[in-house]
Amino acid sequence: MKVERIRLFDNPNANLYSYILDPKISTGVYKKRPAVIICPGGAYLKTATKEGEAVATHFLAHGYHSFVLRYSTYFTEDGKKNEASVFPIQLLELMESIRIIKENADAWSIDVDNIFLVGFSAGGHLVTNLATRWDEENFTDRFGQSKSFFKPKGIILGYPFLNTEADMDHVDVNVNQALFGKDRPSLRERQALNVINYVRKDMPPVFLWHTYDDEITKAKDSITFVSKLYEYNVENEVHIFSSGKHGLGMADKVSAKMASDINDEVAMWFPLALNWLNAQRNKI
Repeated sequence: MKVERIRLFDNPNANLYSYILDPKISTGVYKKRPAVIICPGGAYLKTATKEGEAVATHFLAHGYHSFVLRYSTYFTEDGKKNEASVFPIQLLELMESIRIIKENADAWSIDVDNIFLVGFSAGGHLVTNLATRWDEENFTDRFGQSKSFFKPKGIILGYPFLNTEADMDHVDVNVNQALFGKDRPSLRERQALNVINYVRKDMPPVFLWHTYDDEITKAKDSITFVSKLYEYNVENEVHIFSSGKHGLGMADKVSAKMASDINDEVAMWFPLALNWLNAQRNKI
């Protein structure tokens, strides 16, 4: 396996971590594999550790090349404020990650027709932005690629942050600074980053899971999002688990910091997602 950190746009605060499987699966037998790009959460203030490598290793064990995007956040690793982290720089970093992966597809034995995105919490907001805005010229023109180049095969969302149109006056002002570059964004500005407003019929299929009593991101927003998917006839699979706190990640013992991080019911999201992924891979 090849593990590497790739700096994006020569920015020390944006890095793509690659976990690339050996293409040789038997004597003289080589295989191209699908890939997932994992975007951790962290309210755009940081990127959560437990939603990175711990998730990547699970996908690796099932034959997926895995990449973890540590995108630009409002606070750097040393705790300093990063004024250059205002959205949508993270979207451009995700697009650059896809460009790098596709550019190295032959060397890394990647099946470019099966690249999926995985996003948790704020990472879910980022992933859904690309899934709904993959062909916007103000983004794609910066890369000189075809409009379909950045469209993923499908997306997996875990307790995603979707609704920026809700009252943001009561959240940490740093979150508003990270998203909008100001303490108090206007309603129009909040509407412009609400991914529910961008749902469209030609977006990729969606797998989404949430917990009913999540107090940070609301399952209600996920349900509203899914209703919009149905309105536009976008293929989706949804699981709302009865209980579980925000930020569970894999929800297993391996990545748990405390007992409340372990939730056997919620941990079932991963085998469910694998089944969904395998079904999507067989579709043209």
